[in-house]
Amino acid sequence: MEKKVLVVDDEASLRRMVAFGLMQRGYDTELCENGMRGLQALEAYKKQNMPLDCAIVDIRLPDINGLKLLKTIKSSYPRVPVVIITGHKTERAAEEAKAADGYLEKPFDMDDLAKLLEKMPKAEAQDAIAPQPPAGRSYSAYALVTLDPAANRMDVYRKLNLAENMIFCDVLRGEDLMVLVQAESPEKVATVIDEQIKTVPGVTGVATLNVDTPVVADNVVDIIALVDKALGPDKAHLRNRFILSLFDFLDLLRVR
Repeated sequence: MEKKVLVVDDEASLRRMVAFGLMQRGYDTELCENGMRGLQALEAYKKQNMPLDCAIVDIRLPDINGLKLLKTIKSSYPRVPVVIITGHKTERAAEEAKAADGYLEKPFDMDDLAKLLEKMPKAEAQDAIAPQPPAGRSYSAYALVTLDPAANRMDVYRKLNLAENMIFCDVLRGEDLMVLVQAESPEKVATVIDEQIKTVPGVTGVATLNVDTPVVADNVVDIIALVDKALGPDKAHLRNRFILSLFDFLDLLRVR
């Protein structure tokens, strides 16, 4: 059985190089050009009970910081080894990448990558993972952030995007932003929203949708049901705005 490797990098030439090099060494690769596609692939492997030998993740991605993606994988898919790659070495990045199972600087030799992969433990299907202690879980919430029309959206975006527990952040239609928050407990998620989103100058309102795992744009029925449950039947206008904004957000991530 071929070993399976997930490659998450926005450089098409690097994805092709890695895919070709690993194919010659007996690996099958799945290529993803951004972090959201990588998360979707990881969730698909988990749902299909398919083993994944490694995820190769670039630090700089168009939609998510690769180190944040590393934390998400280690939290939600703890048996998947991760190799971090980067063309922009910094001491901080190298330090934070120590949580990964491997680290390579671009340009790297395929033999060096192959040696790293050979050291990885044998892949196990995600369903075979023993339940993690409650403290090891991660909890997520989508937050629809409404801004004052006079606020500088890009200033607010930059503040939210750089915050520790913000996994994704994007500017949407009108005066809205959509943020994906992740933390180690529901209480921590609520604290992040209260202290790191609602307190930002220019923010006038925040509506939230708590989820077990990041949702994908294809799950239309599930998304509508989740929003209905979270907001209730008496907030029809907010419900419709949240659903449309969430689909915009997910579509933006999917096409990047």
